[in-house]
Amino acid sequence: MGELLRHNGPALLACAVIVVRLARHRRHHRTATSTMGWIVLLAIALSLTVKAPLVYQAVSELTGIPNIGRLIDHGCILVAGWGALGILLHINHPEEARQRSLPHAVWIALAFTGMCVLFAFTRTPVDDVRFAGRYGRTPGVLEYWLVYLAGMLPAFLNSARLAARYAGMATDSAVRLGLRLISIGVLCSVAYHIHKGLFFAARRFGIHYPKALSMPLDRYLTLAAAILVLIGVTLPNWRSPDVFGACRKLLRLRPLWLALYRVNPRIALVPPRPLVLELLNLRDLELRLYRRVVEIRDGRLALREHIDPRVAEAARAEAAGRGLAGQKLDALVEATTLYSAMQAARAGNDPPSDPSPVAVSGGHDLAGDIAFLDEVALAYRFVSRKHRRCELRERLQDMARTGRS
Repeated sequence: MGELLRHNGPALLACAVIVVRLARHRRHHRTATSTMGWIVLLAIALSLTVKAPLVYQAVSELTGIPNIGRLIDHGCILVAGWGALGILLHINHPEEARQRSLPHAVWIALAFTGMCVLFAFTRTPVDDVRFAGRYGRTPGVLEYWLVYLAGMLPAFLNSARLAARYAGMATDSAVRLGLRLISIGVLCSVAYHIHKGLFFAARRFGIHYPKALSMPLDRYLTLAAAILVLIGVTLPNWRSPDVFGACRKLLRLRPLWLALYRVNPRIALVPPRPLVLELLNLRDLELRLYRRVVEIRDGRLALREHIDPRVAEAARAEAAGRGLAGQKLDALVEATTLYSAMQAARAGNDPPSDPSPVAVSGGHDLAGDIAFLDEVALAYRFVSRKHRRCELRERLQDMARTGRS
């Protein structure tokens, strides 16, 4: 299980990051940095995916070229390094970013051309995802790795330096932490590639390379680099309240909204979707949250004939007796009143004889109303569970009495 997670976990994480970015992307204006961000993410995702054993083998079988996945992986790493450097140059030197990144692009292109030539002339006929163990002594492998290392080091080291530099100037804590994670992740990747260069040199010239050092570096450095960079790239977006906060509020309001919808389906612009689909849909969270608040208020308005002021008074007295006050008191009264009104509407009962309206509690603005309805939804779950337990108890007592008679 651990090996399976190590080989496939980073690729799945990269795909999850891309899904989140796609869900958010259409609302954002396209800029040079956002385009480069997509290049980096897609290159990292392809690199991690092609290294997964099943994909690695499938690519070789489709192309008829053994170990072609290794060349694709390294090409993607070079592209990701160039893209990351481009983003950080735009942040640190916006006027000179293109001019400064051009020499790196030319250098990386030359390095990749040399890698392709060496790959073509190196004999690696057996497709094996554990390439280093099988071909470490093969002529051409060390040369290939040195060219690859020479192509990636300038961009990677500059990226780590610029990320650390800008992290010190950033005022947003999430951006600051994200840049530091990127810097550490890039340095982990550099350390891994230098370690592999030393490993290939040791195998080529018959020098002992300690296995106690090689195994943990192989096992954990690339994994740490991938996770740190992916988290660093997406951290400023994932901490945003319209992802976590809005999603949490939508889910907390869902039971109350569903209960009102079942009484009056006309309140909903879009019918309820399964919970799993709602969790996976990260589009327009703020708009959906606003619409849910409006639909809950419409549901209450549709129940106005069944809202009994006597229920509200009794609920208020009971809640106050339990020590509740302020918004929690108002929320429990509102939840109890709504539950009673929904039960009456489902049963087709006549409206209460006392027509005096019950005051509508809530916030003074949208944020305040969301916070209040969040409390109401929580109280509604408590009230509905309490009534279900009472109904079950009464049913069991009736069954017991029927059995005795």
